[in-house]
Amino acid sequence: MTYHFDRIISRKGTGSIRWDTVEEKYGEPDLIPLTTADMDFPVAPPIQEAIKRAADFGILGYTRATTSYYEAVIERFSQKWNWNIQRDWILHSPGVVGAVAYCIQGMTSPGDGVVLPTPMYHPFAHLIEDNGRTILRSPLLQTGERFVLDFASLERQLAHPKAKLMIFCNPHNPIGRAWTYEELHQVCALCLKYGVPLISDEIHCDFVFPGHSFTSAAVPMQKLGGLEHLVVCSSASKSFNLAGLQTSNIIIPGEQLRKKFARVLTNQHMMELNMLGPIATEAAYRYCDDWQAQLLAYLDKNRRYIIDFLRSHTPELIPIPPEATYMLWIDCRNLRLSDEDLEALFVHRAKVGLNMGSSFGPEGSGFVRLNFASPLQIISDAMSRIETAIAALRSSGSVS
Repeated sequence: MTYHFDRIISRKGTGSIRWDTVEEKYGEPDLIPLTTADMDFPVAPPIQEAIKRAADFGILGYTRATTSYYEAVIERFSQKWNWNIQRDWILHSPGVVGAVAYCIQGMTSPGDGVVLPTPMYHPFAHLIEDNGRTILRSPLLQTGERFVLDFASLERQLAHPKAKLMIFCNPHNPIGRAWTYEELHQVCALCLKYGVPLISDEIHCDFVFPGHSFTSAAVPMQKLGGLEHLVVCSSASKSFNLAGLQTSNIIIPGEQLRKKFARVLTNQHMMELNMLGPIATEAAYRYCDDWQAQLLAYLDKNRRYIIDFLRSHTPELIPIPPEATYMLWIDCRNLRLSDEDLEALFVHRAKVGLNMGSSFGPEGSGFVRLNFASPLQIISDAMSRIETAIAALRSSGSVS
């Protein structure tokens, strides 16, 4: 079956965080929001059919995951990511952000340090600080149009006497790196060397573009004999556009870490599931790989279109080609604008909403993040608006 992702479906008036908060957030009612990390595409038909069957049944009571659900998750990890997990390793959380919060609360104490390679998905930094912990930053290094880990800096932070946990995006959000096995092996080896548990957010694992591949942190960690020091956060929410169902699988092989995580879930009364989440996830894992493959090809087309457009029409903006995720990290420092003026340029002159890089940490100053998971016509319209705004800035003499 061929799926069509060019069809534009208006999400206005649906309660969409991305589309229905535009005027409230930006004061520009006709702004195009390329921000919040969900997609402007309907979910695959088998998922819609599974949810409809559940709704037609008519009883929406308290639910637990079924044996069939666990089998689908275990099979997914084995076939897609070369990791044989056990059923009792699987815990649940409404989402990955919540799961990371529970890890921080259950596996560290106030005043402890959490190692964070930055820039990093911004809620993680807030979770660390809001829970009274300290961020131990290890900035990524930029080498041309690519970012890499600074292993010397990372080792210094892991060796810090306060370091009790490390949070890692694999693939990386917002940069879009698909970390290699060798890079992950070194990260895992350093965590084991200093006894620091690793939390690996692998929610974007299915969005890896041609020429690159995804490796779960579990693969090198298992080879190193350190699975008891690893937590893998996984969900179908990004891969199959199920973010609103708030369902994730948290894989914790180590009994001690698993008990600490479960204790927080119990204390916060977060053990029950959204009944539609497991239903949609199982349908996605069993029947929707072809849909996801076609989606990835479409996203790759969007990715290449934006990169080519920026290079041809707005050379002041330097795209960092993502190896994974549907996010594009753009270097805007050639414009020589403050972060406030940069945001005003995109919001009020281009009327395009982007995530400001500074929200991902001070290392993101001068950058923006763009979500390209929309029909190409929406992306094209946004690019034209950005081109016009940059041309006006250029003609004013503000950039050369």
